[in-house]
Amino acid sequence: MHNRLALSGSVLKTPIRKVSPNGITHCQFFLEHVSEQMEAELKRQSWCVIPVIVSGPNELTHSIKKGSKITVIGFISTHTKRNNIQQIVLHASEIKFID
Repeated sequence: MHNRLALSGSVLKTPIRKVSPNGITHCQFFLEHVSEQMEAELKRQSWCVIPVIVSGPNELTHSIKKGSKITVIGFISTHTKRNNIQQIVLHASEIKFID
């Protein structure tokens, strides 16, 4: 089964950087995507905000700041938050900065 997503947008808030108890680095941020798409031969506004997690060593995460324009490529998975609400999260395997 395929699970691959590429999404471009702007980083909404300053990323949170953590190291897990087993020593794995994590960078978490929210990516806002806004575009115009064609659907049924009509233009449609597309907008979403998705949480992104980058796990493991990735030198690019140090350059990500609020307002950075990036493309994130990875897979999506559901995370259950502390209040038992489920949320889709994009786990990034590639990050590209947009000029």
